Amino acid sequence: MNKLIYYIVLVYISLYPSLVYALDIKIGLITSNKQIRVGSDVKATLINQATQKTIGIVNKRETLYVVNKNGQISVFNKTKNLKLGTFTGPILLKPTVNNGLVFCQDRWYRGNLLIFTNADANNLTIVNDVDLENYLLSVLPSEMPYKWNHEALKAQAVAARSYTLGYLGRRKDKGYDLESTVEDQVYTGVLAEKWATTRAVKDTKGVILLNSEDTPLIALYHSSGGGYTDSIENLWDETPSPHIQPRPDYDDKSPHFKWTRTFKISDLSNSLSSLNVGEIKNIIPLSVSVSKRVTMLEIVGSKGKAQIRGEQLRRLLKLPSSKFNLEISKGIVNFAGRGYGHGLGLSQWGSKSLADNGFNFRQILAHYYTGAKLVKVED
Repeated sequence: MNKLIYYIVLVYISLYPSLVYALDIKIGLITSNKQIRVGSDVKATLINQATQKTIGIVNKRETLYVVNKNGQISVFNKTKNLKLGTFTGPILLKPTVNNGLVFCQDRWYRGNLLIFTNADANNLTIVNDVDLENYLLSVLPSEMPYKWNHEALKAQAVAARSYTLGYLGRRKDKGYDLESTVEDQVYTGVLAEKWATTRAVKDTKGVILLNSEDTPLIALYHSSGGGYTDSIENLWDETPSPHIQPRPDYDDKSPHFKWTRTFKISDLSNSLSSLNVGEIKNIIPLSVSVSKRVTMLEIVGSKGKAQIRGEQLRRLLKLPSSKFNLEISKGIVNFAGRGYGHGLGLSQWGSKSLADNGFNFRQILAHYYTGAKLVKVED
């Protein structure tokens, strides 16, 4: 670990009162053409946002059923055998008490619920309108084990907060900011919250990373870098970032530091059927990055050839990472690789190792996000 001193650059926390610190964000919870259950643990108000008129009062733990009926929102109270009406929406379910909770299906959330139809006239979308800091209370334990070192948890909290602000509005075509799944950040509501991760969120309240343009950094993170992280331009078809560059990783304690996967040619051909090359005959790595991730491959099949990015192959085959070697023999494809995830930005297992060896969250973030500014903004 002594070599780390050469890679750590201390950064400071300063106050940027001029920055806009978004307090409320919208998280997509569910989109369905089935009935969806919603309600609150306290008395709540149901508001038609199109008219700003109150539709009705929902009693404590009373279950409403909402469903899309010909492009409109139908609301039922089955307990009272009562139909509250059909509305164009959107509809807001808002607790009358500040710390009240709402539920959607079997999960409880802080904040409010927003209900609306979308471009697909058969579906209904439920969104959690929630304070950013309250959102992070669930994200942090969902993304990192709550028993890990407090400094690692604080680094993850700052990364998740920065990611949220950096990607704000990413899913605006769907009517919200972010997904509640691994497509963005895992968010499952209040039952995920843990004391240790809540403390890490509160200890870093308002602390974010800024890029060179003084806007929130899209602070990508992953589970395990396999000895070295990578840069965006190497793996994705995106603009290079000076803050997410190849960095030594210290993730050798990760259960995914080394991994293997084996496929039959027939199964692999089915998984890659979208490439339209027929039965797979060969897979040829064309280029690798400085961290030894496969950046481009040629897939040779019975009906033709196709070139794809290593990250695309990782997703299609559900491989732990794109850092691998492969061998084809007797109808079997063997992959041997390192790391877990896309390999960009903060490595969670690497940050755990750094924290366990005495590095604080500022140093951990400085190591994985080269040259990014660590600041605290006002709410």
